[in-house]
Amino acid sequence: MSQTDSHNFKVWLSTIAPYILAVAVAFFVFELYLLVNSIPADYQIYQYAMALIPSRGSFWPMFWLASELVGEVGLIFRFSGACFFMVFAWLLFRKKEALITHLRRGVFLEATHYLFFTPFIVYLFLRPNASIVSFEAAFSYMLQLLIILPAFMMLYAKLGKSSIDNPQTFKWIAIATTSFIFALWTKHFIFNLYALPINFQDPVLTVGFLNSTLTMLVAALIWLWAFLPLIRGKSANFSTKKAGIGLVLLGLYFVIYIFVSLFNAGFQSYLMLTELWAISIPIIGLGMLKSMSND
Repeated sequence: MSQTDSHNFKVWLSTIAPYILAVAVAFFVFELYLLVNSIPADYQIYQYAMALIPSRGSFWPMFWLASELVGEVGLIFRFSGACFFMVFAWLLFRKKEALITHLRRGVFLEATHYLFFTPFIVYLFLRPNASIVSFEAAFSYMLQLLIILPAFMMLYAKLGKSSIDNPQTFKWIAIATTSFIFALWTKHFIFNLYALPINFQDPVLTVGFLNSTLTMLVAALIWLWAFLPLIRGKSANFSTKKAGIGLVLLGLYFVIYIFVSLFNAGFQSYLMLTELWAISIPIIGLGMLKSMSND
């Protein structure tokens, strides 16, 4: 199946249900890990913020602490969305049914969790003695919010009005997933600029920088290419082959990142701040390519 259209999308989706479930489980486990470990991390931030008050006053340390706690609420929202996504994937796998209610809730929670970045973005932009690193981090968070929130909220609205294989709903699924992949690239590319070591004299760090710059960007462009006729309204089809290749490349970013982290402590120390769960996404990509070869 080199081309899939909106009218048989639900049927085709059920053929790759095992692969979707595998990614949903990876997403759930990763978010659960982050949520459990965020509690002691927030306590450490609280202690540090309190220690800063005598020398810096109370406003900015408390603003920082508040922004982190608001972010914790966002993390709870995202974990809840991961739960709904896993239920959707499980029912799709077990009953071959795409129950739109669970997917819709997951989309809403994933979208709204980005809103909880807002206090931290404000803090990074306005705090005293803010550095270029702070501005880059704030810009990254802001771009992720602006890229994902509108597309996901539109998809949430469409999912409430029609079935998953309605042409307009299918179009917004394509737009939302494309936005998500571009946001992933934005996050990891800018993250390399402000947090990770860059040294073009070091072959390993050069690989790391090129990976952050190109791998997910190429994946996003291939994914967009696969769905562009559908997004532009010129066709109800998308290229299964291109979409599958795009997802394989998306996961390749994390494989290369892990490889670089084996040789560089800087990359290794930030490993859990990446969207590491997405290393499972090639499972769906390979499932797409398998479904195409079996058609």
